[in-house]
Order: sequence, then structure tokens, then C-alpha cells
Amino acid sequence: MISKKAINTENFKRNWIYTKSAREAWSVIIENYRVLYPYGSILLPAYIGWSPNEGSGIFDPVKRSGLKYYFYNLGLRLQIDFEHFKQQVLANKTSLVLLVHYFGFTDNNYKEIVHWLKNNNIFFVEDCAHALLTDFIGGKCGRAGDFSFYSLHKILPIMDGGLIINNKPMVNSKMCLTKFNISYDLYNIYIKRISNYKYLTSLLKVLEQDFTLLHDNIEDGFCPQTLPVIVENYNRDQLYKEMNLACFGLVSLYHTMISELNDFSCDAVTILSKKIINFPIHQDISFNDIDEMVNQLKKIIYA
Repeated sequence: MISKKAINTENFKRNWIYTKSAREAWSVIIENYRVLYPYGSILLPAYIGWSPNEGSGIFDPVKRSGLKYYFYNLGLRLQIDFEHFKQQVLANKTSLVLLVHYFGFTDNNYKEIVHWLKNNNIFFVEDCAHALLTDFIGGKCGRAGDFSFYSLHKILPIMDGGLIINNKPMVNSKMCLTKFNISYDLYNIYIKRISNYKYLTSLLKVLEQDFTLLHDNIEDGFCPQTLPVIVENYNRDQLYKEMNLACFGLVSLYHTMISELNDFSCDAVTILSKKIINFPIHQDISFNDIDEMVNQLKKIIYA
């Protein structure tokens, strides 16, 4: 029998809860995990930032939980060292594993990694704080792990707000559906951010001796939070200072690693964290704004 219209109220429903921030969302997920594994541990990517004003959004909830934690290696462009990752996971198969979709992009081997985690019945979570639109519009992440969590203010012009999505509500029964409404046109924000990213990329490629893009191309379905680059021939911190003094809001999201990574050796920690800077590509920016930003950039690095 086929009804005249869809009537199954549970079909294609996503089970989410609203929180004040992505940090709070991550804390709730950790506590939910502790119910299942009170003596468990957490496996994290070895690229976690800290600032004196905000602390660490990823690591502070882990530290407060009192659970043991471990790290897995990331390369210069934040690609997961899959062999090291598997070794770390298999060392404790009850660990909560965190996958971070940095700047709105998934790992190049995301599908293979997710498939392997599922085959091994690993409890894992997707950090989509930068990837709200990559999930909601592009459908490229956020649907595979036990939970995923998001930051609203990193994408939308609001002060705060986070989301948790429970991808296994029948298993993770303590998480319940919470009404949540977004009044913004997410699709056109998605389109505008991608358009700005591609336009800025085309201008930065002319400066390829001075900047290396973490993502040369943007595949269909991915929506960037910012445009991350490796600064090759200029002091990253000085560039950040000079561009912001000129009223161009570059961001240095991972300028300082948490102290727990001081003795951890992988390219993401030892090289990238010292050279990365992020260009804004949000929906308020016009192509003219981008032209002015790149002209100012040239004045600084070629002075």
C-alpha cells in the first residue's frame, strides 16, 4: 500500500539537542559516553588549539571529564595517519574516538576511516563545529558517528549556540529530540561561502611561492568555514597582526597547541601550527572586499 503523502513521522528524522556552544555539546556527549564506559578513554587528533581567553574548546571538556586521553598523528595538511590511527584505536577498542572536520573539510580517507570504525564497532564522534553546512547542505559528514556536534556562531551571525545530533537514538537513549529553528537561508549561505572561497583561491594561487593552500580545490558538497593556508616566507604572527591592523580579519585558529602536545611529534603540531593562518570567506564578504584584502596582503609581504 502507498499513501497519498508521507505519513511516517520517524522517517528521516534527525535527533538533535540545542546547547549554548559546541564546547557544551561535546561535554554532553562525553558524559553520555561515560554512562556506557565509566572507565573508558578518549582518542583525539594531535592538533588541538588553545588560547588564553577561550582555553581549548576540544580539550577542556576532556580534561574535566577525568578520563584518560590519547592522540593520533596528523600530517601537514591535517590528513590522518591511518596506520597510527588504527594502532591507537585497537590499543583500546572501548575508547571514544573523535574525528575533527577542520575548517569544514573531511579527511581525504574519511569514507575508508568511517567504514573501518564501523566494522570494528568503535564508538566515535564527528566534530562538525566548522562543518555545519558541509553536513546540512552538502551531506558529506556528520551522519556516520554515534554523535556529531556543531557550532552555530562559527557559521551564522549569532553570538553563540551549538547542536548535538544523536545518530543512534535507539542506542544512545538518554539523548532526546529538541525543537530547533534556523531562520537563515542556509543554502544561499553555503553557495556564497563556496563562491568566495573559489574566488580567493584563484587570487592566492598567483602567490603560491608565499602561501600553500591546505585545500587547492573544493569538492562538491563541502562548505568551508575559512580558507586555511600555510605561510611560507613571512612570519605568520606578524602577518596576522598587520592584516588585522589594516581591518582585514584574518584568523589564527590554531596558533598555540595545548601543552599536552608539547612532546608530541607529527607535522601538524611541529610545522603547521606555527605557519597556518585562515582567511575569512563568510557570507558578508563581496568579491571587491576580497580584492582589497589580497592587495593589502601583497603590500605587506612585498614591502
